[in-house]
Amino acid sequence: MFADLHLHTTESDGTWTPEELVREARGAGLAALAVTDHDTTAGIEAALKAARKDLQVIPGIELSAAGHNGEEVHIVGLWINPAYEPLQNKLTALRKERIARVEKILDRLDGLGIFLSEADVQEFSHRDVLSRSHIASAMVKKGIVQTKQEAFDAYIGQGAPAYVKRPKLTPEQAVELIRGAGGVPVLAHPGLLTDLNVLPSLLDAGLVGLEVIHYSHTEKQTQHFLEVAKELNLLPSGGSDCHGPGGKDHIYLGKYKIPWNWLEDLAQARDGLK
Repeated sequence: MFADLHLHTTESDGTWTPEELVREARGAGLAALAVTDHDTTAGIEAALKAARKDLQVIPGIELSAAGHNGEEVHIVGLWINPAYEPLQNKLTALRKERIARVEKILDRLDGLGIFLSEADVQEFSHRDVLSRSHIASAMVKKGIVQTKQEAFDAYIGQGAPAYVKRPKLTPEQAVELIRGAGGVPVLAHPGLLTDLNVLPSLLDAGLVGLEVIHYSHTEKQTQHFLEVAKELNLLPSGGSDCHGPGGKDHIYLGKYKIPWNWLEDLAQARDGLK
């Protein structure tokens, strides 16, 4: 049996609804999945209802944070309690910051002669969790760019003319928030980071896992991060980071998955945190 512990739905920047994600995961032969939408828990309940006894749905989240060097660091939380009030209060604030950021990006695009309204962007967002991915989708629809990646590279990605930073948690705050919600914090896709200098402070904050398997990791990186996890007494985790068809990435559901004993180790760690 296998699990995918990094998945997105239409509640953030994915293109499958929670129900569709459950259906696709079952079709891919998975026995467990984690719903880890960006800065929202809105898709968890629907996924839990859609799952039958043959598929375990783990309530999760992916929190965006800013490291000390300004690099974006993502922390996945597994088995969180969505009703944890401090978490929901922080998520509400983060959603407001996302909306403000989108407005600033649209203003910068306007200055470049590219006219998009907030309604154009909201067409691609199921709720109010607006992101650059939704802006990119709107740009493709309007014929401004051919692909979402082109939108990031030419206009809204880091270093591009319409890029806008947004306030974020520190990685340590993200770990502590997940721990407070009863969850297991995991450093996501470390291979996308320029360095791992953030690890010592994350360990001090209570980091439990390291995402060893991820679609962006080469075989060499996967082996390296497995060794790093063992050296630092972190539990290996991973998943496809699938955003569905038309998402920002290819569909890797069913290809990038973790063995069942990894899931059991993470679940045992969760029980030990209570």
